Amino acid sequence: MVHVLGEKWDDDLCHVINTCRMDCVRLVAGIFLDVSFCDNLRGELLKHRKYVPVFERMIRCSDPITQQLCLQTLEMIALTSPEAITAHTYFIAPLLVSISKASDVQVKTISAKLLLYFVDNPETMSEVVNCSVDIREALIKLVTTQDNVMQCVAAKILLLLVENDRELLYDDRTMDLVQTLRLNAVDQEAWMLSDKILIMKDGS
Repeated sequence: MVHVLGEKWDDDLCHVINTCRMDCVRLVAGIFLDVSFCDNLRGELLKHRKYVPVFERMIRCSDPITQQLCLQTLEMIALTSPEAITAHTYFIAPLLVSISKASDVQVKTISAKLLLYFVDNPETMSEVVNCSVDIREALIKLVTTQDNVMQCVAAKILLLLVENDRELLYDDRTMDLVQTLRLNAVDQEAWMLSDKILIMKDGS
């Protein structure tokens, strides 16, 4: 694939995303996803900081297909190298916005899965909690859905948050989310995780 793309393939693709029309950006997002399947190239996608604004722009764009392709690329990177994703906390805000506002189910789901990496990392959890985009505004979109995957991701995020900061057990907005999730859970795992949080509160 390197021979097909050329030696400066990454610079060329970044230039297209930053300067061209959305239909061209969508094509490039697809190329990035193809690149993410190549073991010898995947690590290059976030190796340099120049890629961060490029991926951030694709996450924030108005085209759901481009968003999907971008998020799928980041998910592929995260599966083999989570630290490559969590090293770039600039992704947190656009991921929260995607969860809150995207109408596409796949965009919401993958954004939530990627956010979980940041919450699960002690070094980046505070960045999520203190982000200018309120995580609870995003979580309400996940807990009120009838999608079991999104509910389970929300439950895992909530559990990690309260385990890290027990004061959240007395935060009304956080506990309202937990109660809502427990009442609306369509999956046993989501119900059990939300119930575990409520048990933690009762025992505190």
